[in-house]
Amino acid sequence: MGLGKTLQALALLAAVKVERVAPNALGGAPAARASGRPALLASISRRENRGPTPAGQQAGTVHLVVCPASLVENWRREALRFAPDLRVFVHHGTRRLAGKDFPSYDLILTSYGTLARDTVLFESVAFDLILADEAQHLKNRRTQAAQSLRALRGRGRFLLTGTPLENSLDDLRSLFEFLMPGFLAKVPPGLKREERSWHDAQLRTQTAPYILRRTKLAVAPELPAKIEQTLWCEPTAAQAALYRRIQEDSERELIDLAARGSSENNLRFAVLTQLLRLRQVCCDPRLVPQNCRAGSPNPASNPTPSSPQAVSRAAAPPPYADSAKLDAFRELLAESIDEGHRMLVFSQFTSLLGLLREELDGQDVPYCYLDGSLTPKARQAAVDRFQNDASVPVFLISLKAGGTGLNLTGADIVVHFDPWWNPAAEAQATDRAHRIGQSRVVTSYKLICTGTVEEKVVALQDAKRALLADVFEASDAAAAKLSLTDLRDLLRAGT
Repeated sequence: MGLGKTLQALALLAAVKVERVAPNALGGAPAARASGRPALLASISRRENRGPTPAGQQAGTVHLVVCPASLVENWRREALRFAPDLRVFVHHGTRRLAGKDFPSYDLILTSYGTLARDTVLFESVAFDLILADEAQHLKNRRTQAAQSLRALRGRGRFLLTGTPLENSLDDLRSLFEFLMPGFLAKVPPGLKREERSWHDAQLRTQTAPYILRRTKLAVAPELPAKIEQTLWCEPTAAQAALYRRIQEDSERELIDLAARGSSENNLRFAVLTQLLRLRQVCCDPRLVPQNCRAGSPNPASNPTPSSPQAVSRAAAPPPYADSAKLDAFRELLAESIDEGHRMLVFSQFTSLLGLLREELDGQDVPYCYLDGSLTPKARQAAVDRFQNDASVPVFLISLKAGGTGLNLTGADIVVHFDPWWNPAAEAQATDRAHRIGQSRVVTSYKLICTGTVEEKVVALQDAKRALLADVFEASDAAAAKLSLTDLRDLLRAGT
């Protein structure tokens, strides 16, 4: 999380090129776990390449880095800056290599999406070291990206991540399926809690020698402080009324579904849908679909789009334009600009970012914008503009698209417009600014509507954060999986 994982990985690749370091000297052994070592999971496989080396190819001379598409350009730039002797090729977009051409380079950079599309090609190449950046994307072992990565052949394997755990210890098991296939015994199904705890303890013991942590205290003690504040926002009268109605209607709908014998999956889906509506009300009521604002949250109970009543509603101006959070954001924005600060604003809702764009346009405030719809080139251009142009005071960012991997030390204020179940995701986003290279104190603001589901989410974060703290530091621990009971309790927030 801004502590030099990319730089250290490049240093390793450069050292291997120069010295052709033997596998047992690359840091995979327990003795390598010195204090302050980086937060990257490492494994130098004790096995040979998985299968014979294709005829005519040089075995183990080219390295591979796989990362999210938004970070490919960043890896290319960092390699050019810190390891200029490495011959680098970006295998992405329209620029692709044939397998026979791979040994002409020292390092191949590609994205998870490209790897999944070119699996057959990459399987035909015998790599030296394989590195997967932002490895939390591999927590679901059934995804095409995870399957493609496991199919690769390489002498050594590394995973780079600031959040190796996002839900439970099963995430760690998934990562080690790539790092060291067969190293961890499979957990039998149907275990009791005590039996599961024993297997989890075994997992911690077995994996500890291969987990190299890099903490800010050890690596960057000179890094300025990070101040985290929660701004409690009391909903406006219109917001509160809409929230209560959707909450009451949601509870009635769930009671009806349960009475009709709906499955737990259907109930869970209904609860998540209603929670989404309540969270939207907290952010800005304009995010709530018109049919849910006008009456029951069940679309089936609302007029059809072609009915005169629906046409009349569509022509009317959107109600509930006021938002307590928007008022708080306006105050933060004015104070930030007046005092010469620059801010990152994160939200899970791109529709909310759209409303904030309208707000900034109305105030003639310049800003940068990044969400998942941008091409990697456009994302990098937005990052470069913000980093190099101090006259741009605001960067609006989708949490999912820009919460990891970006260097945005030009900002010293971070605003989380809406909370997420997983506190590690928010910590990652804050560390876009609070990282090596930052010279100012970073202040992180979390906007929370009082007496709502958001207040319960914060409490849930605090309660679940310690679940995995005995494996990793609390700031990297994540929220546990939410049961249906947890979700129903969230719906009753504030009652």
